[in-house]
Amino acid sequence: CDWSSDVCSSDLVMSHWTHPSEIIQSAAQSFRIDKWADQEHRPEVWVEKDALVGIVERICRELDIPFLACRGYTSQSEMWSSAMRLQRLADECGQTPIILHFGDHDPSGIDMTRDITDRLRMFMGGIEVRRVALNMNQVEEFNPPPNPAKSTDARFSSYLELFGDESWELDALEPAVLVQLITDNVLEMRDEEKWERSVAREAEYIAQLDDAADRWDEVADFLNNGE
Repeated sequence: CDWSSDVCSSDLVMSHWTHPSEIIQSAAQSFRIDKWADQEHRPEVWVEKDALVGIVERICRELDIPFLACRGYTSQSEMWSSAMRLQRLADECGQTPIILHFGDHDPSGIDMTRDITDRLRMFMGGIEVRRVALNMNQVEEFNPPPNPAKSTDARFSSYLELFGDESWELDALEPAVLVQLITDNVLEMRDEEKWERSVAREAEYIAQLDDAADRWDEVADFLNNGE
């Protein structure tokens, strides 16, 4: 096989290791425990706009929480599978799942928070949905550019009575503002004492893996002598 040819692209090359210690070292670098497992709440972020996934993903990974790009109204199958996943976590860990929802401030965007709440509660109990953004107080504070609210939207009349004929897009907020909103809401529900204990335990496990990789010859001798 000519490894420089298009046929043997890097996508087709399997991972190889020259020594067992290398894969242990690789595992140590990616090892994580579920630091939310002993917390009272189990948060995750749901965002209406697919265009914001890059911003949301980075901060959610840092906070070790899941995120979901809803891309408008979430499908029934996606809602059901999310509810089943959240229910399992609630049952196993005795936690309250909390959805932090981010959507446009327009007739449908406002209604999506209600829709998510109603349909999740239809499939499961003991869940909380918080609309974090975009809310009118944030519109007033950050002054994003307005757009005409769609009069053809079935929810326009009720929206008009509450907010008038202007609407605002979530992605008009600065990325730093979105990151701060997610961070503040997540840290508000996190028990820092429990979190730090989990961080320390994770670091201890990683150190053990690093030590096993560094002392692989001793580990191999122990395993061979145990046969």
